[in-house]
Amino acid sequence: MTQSVEASGRLSTEDEKPHPVLPHLQELEVWRALAAFAVLLTHAGFMSGAIGRHVLPGFLARMDIGVAVFFVLSGFLLYRPHAIAVARGESPPRLRRYAIRRVARIGPAWAAVLVGVLFLVPETRSASRAQWLANLVHVQALRVEWDLPGLAQLWSLSTEVAFYIALPIIAYVIRRLTLNRSAITQLSAVAGLVVVAWLFRWAAHSWLPETFAWHRTLPAMLDWFAVGMVLAVIMSFHERWALAIHVLRRSGNAFLLSAASIFWVLTTSLAGPYDLSAPSLWQASVKHGGYAVVALLLIYPSALGAHTVLTGLLTSRPLAYLGKISYAFFLWHMPVMFWVRATLGHELFTGHFWSTVIITTGVTLALSALSWHLLERPVLGVARRRS
Repeated sequence: MTQSVEASGRLSTEDEKPHPVLPHLQELEVWRALAAFAVLLTHAGFMSGAIGRHVLPGFLARMDIGVAVFFVLSGFLLYRPHAIAVARGESPPRLRRYAIRRVARIGPAWAAVLVGVLFLVPETRSASRAQWLANLVHVQALRVEWDLPGLAQLWSLSTEVAFYIALPIIAYVIRRLTLNRSAITQLSAVAGLVVVAWLFRWAAHSWLPETFAWHRTLPAMLDWFAVGMVLAVIMSFHERWALAIHVLRRSGNAFLLSAASIFWVLTTSLAGPYDLSAPSLWQASVKHGGYAVVALLLIYPSALGAHTVLTGLLTSRPLAYLGKISYAFFLWHMPVMFWVRATLGHELFTGHFWSTVIITTGVTLALSALSWHLLERPVLGVARRRS
């Protein structure tokens, strides 16, 4: 019996040939919870106007780095079975099991929030058919105009779903390129995804039609997933690279310090404006690349099992539980935030940052716990038994 953290940040037990030990699964759970709360902070900062006048506007504006953490975790956790199969010369994971569990993982809570937003954010009732259709088939990342009121954050779920669909194809191609089971060949193939992403981002900024939000789509975000995939490859060859991994584990605090330092740089205007103004190509590149590096430096110590100054926090049982309900938290926080500010009579950009954060967090946690216990966990149990 082995345990793995699924893309939504949940622990699951799978009956299959044991994988190499993946230390500190709970820490990865907690990182997903922290990332979800970071996204809440940046949305509260924008809606309250705190980003424009807060003493640390850059800090709040860059809390959207939580999305990068989500994608790095997904790349690592979902590609890991493929990386292990290549390293062992085994058959790839079964597509049917993968598909059933992905649908079971994201579908129920997502369907619930699509219903709930109709009550929390009345504006969604007058949304266009194009908006609803785009959200139902997970293509809203393509156009900002397709975002539903109160659910604008779901563009990232759209991109995540695209990765779910593309991953078996990507893994098959990489597998064909690494018939010799070489770690270096596999790493080179994954690195090619980074090149694809950066070439696409350059093309999107330079000559692709501006009617689409190319920067939110999978090709533009592929490098964030690839960062996690690199870690999956490294861990799959842990026996061959035992010394290197040991050195990396002893450098955990250095990783975190580097992440904090780079993030501080990203809070400056070097990474672009704090509002929704369009950044230059240079600024967008600094921010996008910087987010990938920071997410990598944050996640790697936990995935490698390094003991750091954050180990006590990341192994906290309450925070581990928040990790379990973090997917629903991410889904519900925006419609709840809209409802909170409307109920309290707070207009857009009129302040009330802390009341927005505190009340939204409390209500969203309650809804997330209900979602996990009454909907998500039961459906996942059925999916595991049937797959």
